[in-house]
Amino acid sequence: MTGMIKKYLPYAVIIFAVYLLVPLIFIIEPMQKFSAVAYYFILLMTQVVCSAVYCAKHGLDFLFTLIAPIAFLFTMMIYAGGFSNPTNIILLIVYLISGIFGLFLGDLAFGDARRKQEKKEKQAAEELLLQAKRRDEREKQRMAAESAQPRRRVHRAEPELRVEKRASSPKDYDDDFDYDKYMSDIDKMLDDLDNGKTEYDY
Repeated sequence: MTGMIKKYLPYAVIIFAVYLLVPLIFIIEPMQKFSAVAYYFILLMTQVVCSAVYCAKHGLDFLFTLIAPIAFLFTMMIYAGGFSNPTNIILLIVYLISGIFGLFLGDLAFGDARRKQEKKEKQAAEELLLQAKRRDEREKQRMAAESAQPRRRVHRAEPELRVEKRASSPKDYDDDFDYDKYMSDIDKMLDDLDNGKTEYDY
């Protein structure tokens, strides 16, 4: 309903403005003899043109043709003597028929272009829907493949105790002790012990 009102509103504003304001010009005494121009040409052509333009954009919609007759109800009540004038009833029917004529005229003139545009939009929407379905299908296949694979038990590695060996190189220590001399003395003592010397020989 809201969408229909949005489609009708611009045309309804134009129709009501023309149907309510134009007769004001012809109620002036010098212009009264030209009032037929307002009722049989200006108001009539307003309905035809608005209906044709509406149909070019939105297609055939026969409810749209009721806007002008409704607007003319206010016009004839204010300016043309209401239902007491039989001509007003005829004009109501004329405006209704002119609206239907305008719709068919708009469809004949602009219908092909509108239908081509609607077809392109429909194809684009179908393509987007197809891509979405393909994407969903790939996602389902991927999830099914993942669920079919055996789950691997992940063991948390226990921390290993690492014993860092302290290097015996004198470069690893930052002191003044001469390890080279100390080690050479020990080696010499071991060699002497192997040769039969005791600690007392030193």
